[in-house]
Amino acid sequence: MGGSHSQSPRGREPAGDKPPTARESASGCKVKKYETQSLALDGCSQDEGAVISQISDISNRDGHATDEEKLASTSSGQKSSGAEVKGVEKETCQKMEKDGSTMTGLLESSLEKAPVSVACGGESPLDGICLSESDKTAVLTLIREEIITKEIEANEWKKKYEETRQEVLEMRKIVAEYEKTIAQMIEDEQRTTMTSQKSFQQLTMEKEQALADLNSVERSLSDLFRRYENLKGVLEGFKKNEEALKKCAQDYLARVKQEEQRYQALKIHAEEKLDKANEEIAQVRTKAKAESAALHAGLRKEQMKVESLERALQQKNQEIEELTKICDELIAKLGKTD
Repeated sequence: MGGSHSQSPRGREPAGDKPPTARESASGCKVKKYETQSLALDGCSQDEGAVISQISDISNRDGHATDEEKLASTSSGQKSSGAEVKGVEKETCQKMEKDGSTMTGLLESSLEKAPVSVACGGESPLDGICLSESDKTAVLTLIREEIITKEIEANEWKKKYEETRQEVLEMRKIVAEYEKTIAQMIEDEQRTTMTSQKSFQQLTMEKEQALADLNSVERSLSDLFRRYENLKGVLEGFKKNEEALKKCAQDYLARVKQEEQRYQALKIHAEEKLDKANEEIAQVRTKAKAESAALHAGLRKEQMKVESLERALQQKNQEIEELTKICDELIAKLGKTD
């Protein structure tokens, strides 16, 4: 449909450089008449029932005018499609007027001679035109092709619009990112400049501090030399004190030896006491073990007595149950004999 039309970058331009043929000229003028008839039908305010009855009457005549029926229903029921058809018709007629073909004049004169019935409830709009069925079919085919072509063009334009819109949105995003990047770069540069200034100030302060530290180190070295001289005198005093301390240490060693001798004597006495205490503890433990064994034996004996009594009690209970069963059986037998 419409494959012969050329495609331009802005969209498809129908019938690019080729002049319209006689059939296209005839179809354009017929479409004009059809437009006036459809407008007249709309002015009569026909309802959908009248249009449907008109379509059924047209379809019953020799099985023709099926395409006219579709066009009539399209023009009365769908205004949006009618608008597209009118646009196609105007464009086609403008081309025909520019070309000025002789066939257009002949067809228009024939159409003027043939009156068209546009009264409410009349015949199909194309029935009043003196055209053959093949011409009508050709006109309708051309109109349908133009409608489909325009729909394709509209879809292509919509697609191009969406693509362009997406490209614009992408470009806006890119520009926003670019602006953001530029702002970030400016901010980074300012931050770098401020950091450099701070670093320079910090280095200047460190230099001044280093000079101050150098002066303080020089003063400290002079103080350290004075302290060294003072410590030499103190060291001589320490040597004298060391000799006195050595004498004291010898005295303390003699006292320690005496205390060790006393400690050894106390240790021997304590060991003797501990040995006696251990012997007494061993005797007490032996006695306690003997008493515990005797108590365990008595406990075991009593447990055995309890177990034997429990067994005897259980045996007595079994004997009582057996005797009870025997008595019940005897009573039952006596009851039966009675």
